[in-house]
Amino acid sequence: MTEAEEQSQAGPPRGRFTIVYLIHEAFRRDLARLSGALRVPRMSPPRARALQARWEYVDQQLHHHHSVEDDSLWPLVRPKLQGRNEQLAVLDEMEADHRKLLPEGRAVSDEFESFAARPEDAAGTALADHLDALTALLGEHLDSEESRCFPVIDEALTPEEFEAFGKATAKAVGMRGSAGFFPWIFDSSDPVERAAVLSMPPPPVRLLCRYVWEPRYERRVATVWANHGGRT
Repeated sequence: MTEAEEQSQAGPPRGRFTIVYLIHEAFRRDLARLSGALRVPRMSPPRARALQARWEYVDQQLHHHHSVEDDSLWPLVRPKLQGRNEQLAVLDEMEADHRKLLPEGRAVSDEFESFAARPEDAAGTALADHLDALTALLGEHLDSEESRCFPVIDEALTPEEFEAFGKATAKAVGMRGSAGFFPWIFDSSDPVERAAVLSMPPPPVRLLCRYVWEPRYERRVATVWANHGGRT
């Protein structure tokens, strides 16, 4: 057992929301990388398409993350908050933020489509600026969720209810989804938190993640980010 795995047995430093924090940090991390990479001049079409593919993955994960909250988590929490208008208003704000982000994400996707077909420097800079605006909007939402919504969920759901929700969500993702998801959130993560999150799925998932999924992700990510956009 590694030192990180031993430390994780006492529980991750950020508690039961650790995996959600890692998801949020993966959004912030890859949007910053994309912005930096898009500002590099004289980009080749293959590289532009590779960046587009990374954006599409981030966008897919963002849509899935918000859909899970809107369709599964909030309906689980709301009945526990009857008559507590202040806490219910926080959930309403989260849903409203999700709706605001949708058209911004679609606009970035459209710009990426044009840029991948014709990667000119001016178009790359404009797309990076649009990504920065999206990052700022998303960042405000994520900060608000972490500071205001997490305490509401923490108060509303018992540890058993939260764990059951997490297991149901993981089951819906499936093995194919997990093969991309876990390495993505573990990229540049704290080893203790990685070990704590990886202790939740069954042993076969842990082995696949360590020996197959993460090495494969690392090879692909190294190709995309090497010398462009950086690894942080």
